[in-house]
Parts: sequence; structure tokens; C-alpha cells
Amino acid sequence: MIDSGKRRAVSRRFPWQLIVVFILLAAGLFTLSQVFYGIQVKHARAYKEDALAARADLNALQIANWRDGLLTLADAYSGDPAHAALAQDLIEGRNAGQANQEIIDGLSGFQKNSPFEWATLALVRGKIVLKTPESSEVRSTPDSIRLGHEVWRTKKAGLGTISIDEATGRRSIDLLIPVLAAKGQSLEPIALLRLNFDPSKSLDPLLKTPPFQSPTSEALLLERVGDDFLALAAPRLQESAALPLRIPVRDFRRPASRDFLGEEGIVEGKDYRGATVLGFIKAVPKSPWLVMAKIDLRELTTAMTSRYRIMLGITGAFVLLCGILLCLFWLKTLAAQDAAERAKWDQANRHMDEFIQLVIDIMPNPAFFKDTQGFYRGTNSAFEKLLGLSKKDIFGKTIGDIAPDEIAKRHQEQDQALLEKPGHQVYEAPLQAWDGEHHVIFIKTAYTRPDGTLGGIFGILKDITLRLRSEKELEQLRTFSDSTVQTMTEGLVLTDTEAKFTFVNPAAALMLGYTPAEMIDREVLSFVPKDQHAIVRRADEKRSQGISDRYELVFLHKDGSRRTFLVSAGPRVQGTQVGGTMAVLTDISERKRLEEEISALSLLDELTTLYNRRGFMTLAEQQLKTANRLKKRVALLYLDMDDLKKINDTGGHRMGDRALVEIAFILKNSFRESDIVGRLGGDEFSVLAMEATDMNVNILTARLQEKLDLFNSRSSAEAGFSLSASVGVCTREPENPATVEEMLSRADLLMYEQKRSKKSGGPGKPPGPSK
Repeated sequence: MIDSGKRRAVSRRFPWQLIVVFILLAAGLFTLSQVFYGIQVKHARAYKEDALAARADLNALQIANWRDGLLTLADAYSGDPAHAALAQDLIEGRNAGQANQEIIDGLSGFQKNSPFEWATLALVRGKIVLKTPESSEVRSTPDSIRLGHEVWRTKKAGLGTISIDEATGRRSIDLLIPVLAAKGQSLEPIALLRLNFDPSKSLDPLLKTPPFQSPTSEALLLERVGDDFLALAAPRLQESAALPLRIPVRDFRRPASRDFLGEEGIVEGKDYRGATVLGFIKAVPKSPWLVMAKIDLRELTTAMTSRYRIMLGITGAFVLLCGILLCLFWLKTLAAQDAAERAKWDQANRHMDEFIQLVIDIMPNPAFFKDTQGFYRGTNSAFEKLLGLSKKDIFGKTIGDIAPDEIAKRHQEQDQALLEKPGHQVYEAPLQAWDGEHHVIFIKTAYTRPDGTLGGIFGILKDITLRLRSEKELEQLRTFSDSTVQTMTEGLVLTDTEAKFTFVNPAAALMLGYTPAEMIDREVLSFVPKDQHAIVRRADEKRSQGISDRYELVFLHKDGSRRTFLVSAGPRVQGTQVGGTMAVLTDISERKRLEEEISALSLLDELTTLYNRRGFMTLAEQQLKTANRLKKRVALLYLDMDDLKKINDTGGHRMGDRALVEIAFILKNSFRESDIVGRLGGDEFSVLAMEATDMNVNILTARLQEKLDLFNSRSSAEAGFSLSASVGVCTREPENPATVEEMLSRADLLMYEQKRSKKSGGPGKPPGPSK
């Protein structure tokens, strides 16, 4: 057993006042260090912000001057009658070779002032009549076509933005110059001169002038597109990076602000390398470009970090010295207190045994306490009754004196472990009682005396002989319940608080193509498609509130197919807490499939498989609600097949049905999958497209007409008929809402206007969209 003679130090009163003063002193010193460091960083930052602003202003001015110089030369070229005369000769074929050479010689002067990669002279239809150098690969982009239309319309030269070839990574800028010739009292364009420039030779050098003095400084040429900045010039710090580099606008904020930025001024955020930078954004006048001069934030603080660390070291040493002196003073005070308090604990220890005896005497359960040598020093009447012995027969004896050796050895080992590591101990062991051997739960704790010494062991007994018999009966009942769950045809699953499967019966695993072992300890969401995750989370919220419910949920089968289940779920309660979910799964996939087939039959046209009038109206109304919420434009096309009656009269209704199927197929392939295409009845069709501008509507109708012409040229002879349709277009602006019926009515009027134009012998061009 354990010797209890060693005493521990008595508790002392801690000198909180000295500790508070010490903490305040340390906090003050560290705060002063931090304030000094912050002031130095603030001054350095202010200086660097001014330098970045000056750099951004300079580079933006250089780029603006470069643009203005190009446009000035372009305006001079555009208005030169000599150039117009040469272009006219080249177009009309008069002295074409000489005119071609003189134009190229004239461009050589342009080349000296502003070197370009290649140049072309094109007519209004896009035909190129001159190209230099001849080996140049000329490509047109949507931006260059749009700029060409704008230059032709305004009769003024235009400089495009930087375009990047995704295949080669080559950057280029187009300068389009209208060649103006006198027509009557005004000047009209007769051709477009297109000059192509390489930004790496013209713009990139401007961003590197003057040279940078800092290793992490650079200037970027940006253009804002949507929610991103696009870096249009090769960055100095990463010249091999593939352009354009996308830098989200949301990554930049005003210092000390959480608002996203895109305008001029000082910004702070992460650049294309992921490094935190301080920058200044300046807009290039008369262009969509921005110049950002930036520097890494870590460079601002590098110089002052070492000084700050030295100051912290000095402060820490001073604080440590003060702490050592405080500890020495406290230990000296404790020595004086220990002698005074020892006398108090000696008197308390003498009454300890008497108090414990009073406590166990009022306990209904058997109880005892013994010293560190294992001798019983007190028992209550319930303990004496259980053993069938008197207090006199137990007091001053060990367990070995009153129990068989095998039982006594077990209890002595438990007591030894408890005394070596004081604490609490609960275990089950046999005990020899007056009527035979009982199964008893022993609850023991090592107690200490008021003076801090280990006093011994205090124990309480709980006779569980009757409980063990009940547990055996419960085990038999549990076995019967498990066999029932394993053989049931419905799926049964249990989950824990982390939404992981803790039990899956064979029926549930079979429905999903797994074994129970493959599903246990995996999250429920790993078996559910992403579009169903919100349903699972709502169900978990109800379960955490103790609510049971039924709902439909789609699971992923092991083969990748989707299966729909009816889930009847309720909370698993453990004590007073919800411990997860118990759910019964019923496979209703076949029923849902039949429901969807029935629903599809009511919304689709049986002949063309397009939406019928009900399906089109239903989806169109939903699309208009979406457009209202997103502030998008919407276009509705109303089509009527021409001469369907003639096709029916010539080839019968079978040929007429084929004509309807063919035009439905053409409509599907002429519009996007997101557009709604429907057959409203007979030979009438309609298409609803979101975010369509006037130009887009014209393109859509032209594309439809091209596909109709393609069918007529390739398949009309075999089919026995040609396809033609009259089209009316109605567009709806976000600020002028209209219902589907109103848009159909307006488009119908425009469609009949085209149809009348066709019958009168006109070209049948679709009228402009109604708004």
C-alpha cells in the first residue's frame, strides 16, 4: 500500500495585485512598440502611395499620347484627297499596279512614325483590294468588324482595344481609317484602311519607362470586363505568363474599406501572382484601358521588421526580469505563510475520520472507507448486512481477512492502482455475501485529508445481480429485433449527428447497388446529387428540432443512375439530445418515371416533339419572370409556314406532317438550348429568346432563313416540297414589361405584314422588331 506520511504544501494566497501591475507594465511596453512600428509603416506607405500615383499618371499620359498620335496621323490620312484618288483608281481598276505601289509607298511614311505589322485596304463588303506585306495572315474578329461599322458610319478613324489570339497568344491592336472621297457636297467613305499594331513593340515599352527602382514594382495595362480586370500587357514580374491574365475586381478594396473597387485611386488586394499588393489605378483618357502601378505590401515592411524585432526583444527581456523578481518576492512570502497555516490543518485532520463515518451512516447503499494500508476504518449498517458481519468483525481488518483469496486479490489490485494514481474508479467484481457470491459495482475514490495528505479510499457498492439477469433477457429481445430489421423489404438507415450512415440494412444497400459495409461511415451527401443537397440540409434542420416528416429525395445508384425514394424520417434521441436520424426508404423511381411521362405528354406536341401551346406559354411566363428579375431583354419570334395548304393538297397530309417536322427540326438547330421553341397550333410556331439586341434578332432571323435555304437547295427535290416561313419579331425591354400574350399579338401583326409583302411581290424582308 501507499505511505501517506508525506505532506504537500498548503494552499497560499496568490499576490494578484503584483501580477496585475506586472501585466499592465508588459502590455504598455508591447503596445508602445506596436504603435511605433505602425507609425513607421504608415509613413512609408504614404510615401509609396504618392510614388505609385505619380507612376500611374505618367504611364497613363504616355499611353494616351501614343493613342492621340495614331489618331492624329489617321485623321490626316483619311482626309487627304490624293490618298482617296489612289484608292478610287485601285477600286475601279485604273492603273491598279501603280496605284497599289503608291499606296504602299505612302504607308511607308506611316510605318516610320508608328511601326505596324500589316495593313489592308478593304471595300464596304469586306473585299480586300490591297494587303502589305502579301504574306501577312489577316484575321477579322467581332471587335474589328464592330469597329469597322462604327468607323464607316462616323467617317472618323477608330483605334480598337487589344485583342489576344487564344491559339497563339499573339496580341494586336487595329487602327481603322476611312478613306473619304467627295460625293456631291460631302465626303463619303469608299474604303477602309486597317493597320495592325503589336502591343509588345508599342505599348509594353511605355509601361517600363522610366525603369523601376523596386524589385516588386511594375505597371499593368488593364481593361475591366465584367467582374474581372484583364491584364493586356506582359507583366514585368512574370513576362512568360499567358495573356490575358484575369484579376477579379472583388480581390481589390480601398484601404480600410470592404467595398469592391473598379474606379481610379489607391487599392489594396491580391494580384495575378496571389501576392498582396498596394497599387494605384489610373484611367487612360479616351480609352477603356486602366494603368495600375503596384508594389508588394511585404516590401513596405521589410526594412522596419528587424528594428521592430530588436525592440520586442529588449521589451521582452525587461518584462522577464521583472517577472523573476516578482517570483522571488512571492516565494519568500509563501515560506512565512506555510508555518502559520500548518497548525490549522493538523486540527482539521483529527476530525476527518469522524466526519466520514457520519456521512456513510446516512447512506442507503453499502459504504466503507479504509486507510492507505487497506485496513477498514469505518462501515455503515448496509455494508455489514450485505457481508453478514458486525462492525467489530470488520473494523481494523483487510479484504483478505473477510473474503476468499481470489476475490481479495482482485480488489487489492484495484485499490493499489487507485492509490498510485488518485482519482475515481468504477468497476464490476464479485463479492462474497452472507447468502453466496453477488455481482457488485464498486464506486471508489481516493480522498485527501485537509492537510493535503492521502487519507485512503472511500467506496460505495451497488448490487447488480438482478440487473444482470434482466440484461440477458434484453439481449435475447435485441437478437430477435436485429433479425427482423435484416429481413425487412423496406430500406432502413440510421445516421449520426455528422450525417454519416451508422447502420444500413440489406434492403437499403441493395436498392442503391452497394453492400451495407460500403455505405457505413460515409456521408449521406456522397450518395445524393448536388441538386438534392439543399433538401438533405433542410431535413437535417428539422431533425435537429425534433421534427419528423416525409419527403422525396433522389439518390445516386452505384451504376450512376438516379433513383427517387420516399423518405420517412425521424430524429434519434440520445438522452436529452438529438443523436441523428432514423429513416425508412421506399423506392418510387418507377412511379416518378410514369408521372414524368404523363406530364411530358401534356406539354409536348406529339408530331414535332416541340412544346405545345400549353407548354410554351407555361415556360415562357417563367422565362419572363426570370428576365424581370435579371433586368434582361427578351425577343419573341412568331412564325407562320407559307403554303402548307398547297403542300397538303399536292402530297397529302403525310407530306404536310413531314414539312412540319422538318421546319421544327430547323428551328431546334437555329436557336440555343436555353431558348423556348414551341408549336402553337397548325402551321404556327414561336420562339422566346432572352437578352437579344436588335442586331442579335436580325442575326437569328438570317440564320433561320439560311437553314431554310439550305434545306431547299439540298433536300427539297427528295422531299417534294420547299420550306418558307413568314416571321414577326417583338422585343421587350426591362423597363417596358409585357405579357406573353401581348408579345404574341404584336409579333403576329408583324408576321402578317411580311406575309402580305410576299403576296404583293415584295422581297418579304422581316419588318424591324416591335418594342
